[in-house]
Amino acid sequence: MPKLSFSECFKKYGARLANPMWAVSALAVDGSIVISCWSSYFSRPDAKTLRYTDTLSRWEGNAAGSNLLREHLQLAQNGQRPIRLVVATAQNTLALDQGWDASKIEKTFHIKPELVGRLAEFDGDAFAIDFTALAPARDVAPK
Repeated sequence: MPKLSFSECFKKYGARLANPMWAVSALAVDGSIVISCWSSYFSRPDAKTLRYTDTLSRWEGNAAGSNLLREHLQLAQNGQRPIRLVVATAQNTLALDQGWDASKIEKTFHIKPELVGRLAEFDGDAFAIDFTALAPARDVAPK
């Protein structure tokens, strides 16, 4: 897997971050929402689903980023927009869980273009996004 910068990951989906210093979500040109998710916050509720769960309140040090993410989650909730995934892997997950400033934590990024997410839950703070594999394109022969 090639190493990509945070901004490059978003660009791969056709999205541009409002500010790469604090934004963790963006709208793509196709109308989807692109979100950076911490790898340590995923679970597998079933064989086909990769679930991301988090809370906006955990992000005390990034009010601008959490407010923008809240707006994007509300768009996903109201408009059923698909969600595309940028995976952030922290080298120190304990520091992340304890609420340290994520900009000070060493991390890597990659994308999962084969997955598309749907907002499963959102109460204004806690949220869950279910990612599943895109359906393969079918060749349809003309009749």
